[in-house]
Amino acid sequence: MGTSGSASRSQSPAEAALLHTRLGWVCVVVRDGRVIAASLPMAAKAEAAALCPAGCRFGNRDGLLRAVVGDLRRYFRGEGVDLSRYPVDLSTQPAFLRRALLAARRIPYGEVRTYGWLARAAGNPRAARAAGQAMSHNPVPLLIPCHRVVGTGGRLTGFGGGLALKRALLELEGVACGANRVASSRHDTERGRGR
Repeated sequence: MGTSGSASRSQSPAEAALLHTRLGWVCVVVRDGRVIAASLPMAAKAEAAALCPAGCRFGNRDGLLRAVVGDLRRYFRGEGVDLSRYPVDLSTQPAFLRRALLAARRIPYGEVRTYGWLARAAGNPRAARAAGQAMSHNPVPLLIPCHRVVGTGGRLTGFGGGLALKRALLELEGVACGANRVASSRHDTERGRGR
């Protein structure tokens, strides 16, 4: 799992791809061998394309971009894909947020963890709310699966794409969800058991 620790001194132009999924349009942006941005599924293609930085070009010349897009297509078909293998750029994130994002990246496909687990995994057991804030600043959702982080007792809470999308992504991965909580999945408890 690669991440960038510092910003690149000489950046090449970013390259992006848009893909239509059954949940909406997704944009992925790469530069200098790392994924620098990705969107959650959005209703409008233009909304997803707005994620691209100035000077970004659309295409499929970049091998990393082609690989990520191919795996995202498989993911949205319901295949268990490990998106954590792709290098991402978290260089603009503060230290705790970066640790929380990297911890979330370790949550396996089809499983969930709580914000409390995430805070512990990021090195500050009392920072569950800060861990939640880290998820809201995730520059590469799906590659860092913030949708797999739930509230105490499996409650579906806090998600930038809305709880309906969070539920849809979890169900795509085989996690059974009720109206407002995970019905069944492997997840930790606040007493520290589990993963």
